[in-house]
Formats: sequence, C-alpha cells, structure tokens
Amino acid sequence: MPSASRKDASSETESKPVGRLVVRDKPDPSIIQSLEKGLSIFEHILGADHPLKLHEVASHFEIDKASAFRFLNTLERAGLVSKNAALKTYTPGSTLRSWARQLRPDTSVVDVARPFLKKLSMMTKQTSHLAVLQNDRVVLIEVMPADNIVSVKQTPGDWEPLYCTAVGKAIMACLPEGERNRLIDQITFHEYTPTTLTSAEMLRVELAQAAKEKLAFDNGETNAQLCCIAAPVFDASGYPVGSIGISMIYPLFPEGPRAQDKFVAAVSQTAQEVTDAIVKRQS
Repeated sequence: MPSASRKDASSETESKPVGRLVVRDKPDPSIIQSLEKGLSIFEHILGADHPLKLHEVASHFEIDKASAFRFLNTLERAGLVSKNAALKTYTPGSTLRSWARQLRPDTSVVDVARPFLKKLSMMTKQTSHLAVLQNDRVVLIEVMPADNIVSVKQTPGDWEPLYCTAVGKAIMACLPEGERNRLIDQITFHEYTPTTLTSAEMLRVELAQAAKEKLAFDNGETNAQLCCIAAPVFDASGYPVGSIGISMIYPLFPEGPRAQDKFVAAVSQTAQEVTDAIVKRQS
C-alpha cells in the first residue's frame, strides 16, 4: 500500500523553486507561464554574484539561447535588467530601484517639504510646488499658493509632461543615465508653444546644463503665459526623489525665469534645505 506522502505527491502538481519564485513542472491554466518564467530569470539575475552571460541564463533555466535572449531583451526593454554591450553580460537594471522608491509614502516627502514650500512662497510671492516622477510624467503632490493677487493656480494631482516643464527637467537631469535615456526614448514630443523642446537632442542639451546647475527652467514651453524655475531634491543615496519649483505669470517677468536671480537663488536654497531634511530623516 503506498504511503500517504507518496500518494499526496502523486496527486499534486509538482513544482520546483527558483529563488523565491516557484516554477511549476505541470502547467497551471491560471498562470501566465511566460511571465512567470521571465520573473524567475529576473530574480536569478538579481541574486547572482556576478554579471551573467546569455549562455549562463539559458543553461540555468534549461532553455535554448534564442528563448533566453527574448526573455532578456524584454526585461532589458522594461529596464529590469541592463546589458553591457561590450562584455555581453546582464545585471539588474534601474527600474527596480525606481519602483522601490515609489513604494515610499509620498506623504513623508510632503511632510518634510511643506514648511519649506510655505517659506518659498512667502519669499517669492509665487506659487510653489513639490513634484515627483510617475512613469513618463511629473505629478504635483503638494502646492503652496502665493499670497499674491496675481498668481498661478495649481492643485495637488496636476500632472505635466517631463520634457517641457521645469520640475520634470530638474528630475530627469539628475537620474542615472540609463533611466534618463529610457525616459527620453519614450517621449513623443508635442510643440505646445514656440519655445517647446521638440527633439531628444534639444532635450539632452538642456538636461546636461540642468545637471551641472542643479536647476531647470520652463520658458513658456507648455503654456506661453507661464514660466517656471525648479531644482531637484535628493535622498540619502543621491537619487532625485522629486523637485521643488515656483510658477510665474510670464508677462510679469518678460526677461524670462533665468533672469530672476532672487527667485533662482530662493528655489535652489529651498531644494537644498528639503534635501538636507530628507537625508537627516533617513539617517
């Protein structure tokens, strides 16, 4: 008479663990097999103690090189793995780190930034805001109205394109190169106004300058009546977790946002103060 353990084993779907995921030998109709396999490959690369080559991945998962390449190419396109073209090796990509950062409650950053935003609005008499990167856009997660009869009206939850806003460019300029390039490659450029950046080449030039200055500007690029100044804020690892900015009525500042020295200094100072507060909280 067969033992109970053997009987149980023969009646259940056999499976084998790969890292923390489980790859089933017998197909489960409720599971997307290719997705499960791809996640297993990603986890294998994530846990490897050295950059992996194509043949190592294929051998470990007992699949042919063509299939392994397709899985790896898909993971690379999603930013989950990064390929060294010269060495032909694969390592974890920056998307996972970006996802991990997004798991942090936005409220913690808002709580830190709120008093500084209030001070910035008081100093400049302009609407100030805190923005974060979400997918291919920036979202305002806190807005401090200006105590001014004429000012820009904004509300938390407003979203804006990355390439033609100061808050978007301030974050993009300071991202790791791979993450920044992927975002640029995904952009479909629309000419909202005559000053809108309309190509990846134009954007890269401006981002290079913004990275050096830790400042970004919007010269009426989304709305010809508005202009903005923004600066990135960083966490303890030096990653840009958001940006601080102010919005102005362009006709009131015809020389443009870059010419507003006091405003530029105030935004830069505030971003540094928010960064220091975030780092202190994380330490």
